[in-house]
Amino acid sequence: MKKLVVPFEGSSYHGELLDFVKALSTRSKLFLTAAFVPNVDYAQLWPPVAAVEATTAIPLADAYEKIAVRHGRQVERFCETHSIACRIRMDTSDFAVAAIRKETRFADLLLLSSRHFFDNLSDHQPNAYMQKVLHDTECPVMLMPTEPTLPGSIILAYDGTPGCVRAIRQFAQLFPEFANIPTTLVYVDEKGRGSIPDNDLIRELGNIHFRNFRMLRLRMSTDHFYDCWIGMMTNPWLVAGAFGRSEWSRLFAHSFVNRLIKEHNIPLFLAHC
Repeated sequence: MKKLVVPFEGSSYHGELLDFVKALSTRSKLFLTAAFVPNVDYAQLWPPVAAVEATTAIPLADAYEKIAVRHGRQVERFCETHSIACRIRMDTSDFAVAAIRKETRFADLLLLSSRHFFDNLSDHQPNAYMQKVLHDTECPVMLMPTEPTLPGSIILAYDGTPGCVRAIRQFAQLFPEFANIPTTLVYVDEKGRGSIPDNDLIRELGNIHFRNFRMLRLRMSTDHFYDCWIGMMTNPWLVAGAFGRSEWSRLFAHSFVNRLIKEHNIPLFLAHC
């Protein structure tokens, strides 16, 4: 059984994430924690919040609580209808980032909307609130598009770093039900420098966890890979690497993660170190 956390921030209701949970529940047993959290931790996020336009409407606490209770009942009915074990958490006294972080400490996977997370305050993803949550979370994360689907293919982005290997391992351990899905490990060799790093070891790991596994070294730019090659795959999921405090600035300085969140309508798996 997997424990998933779906945060509902402020007055948001992420029906697309619940639909994904329903689809995933047909493949494995799940326990869903729907965490209803306040809008923003203003103390921690003061610089980005200060940049929010004055016209932005931020729901008042009393209004938020009423909406959260109504949405909580909707989630309960949804889970009951589809036989999904769930728990509703109403955390109106804590700050959003701290509340989500605490939930992830005791979870297997955090689901976030890659387009709508705190979009009432900033719709430029990954916005400051998403970056803060990804920085602080203590379990793997899946960033989900507007219409998420179960995988028809799995792409393992590999650059030879420990973070990529960690992500592949965590993904395989978390989703053994997808071991038969066509899985491609891709090493983008922009400058044609040579073979895939640790070729034999990474091939061994892939063959252990995935029954339909192959490896590709592509001599093309990273942008061309994500603009063209990945578009030919069927319902792809991308396992893009690991992140943590030490790797945070490097990960989000890398343009491909930002581009995936902004432009590509595919699920993105990020491990945590």
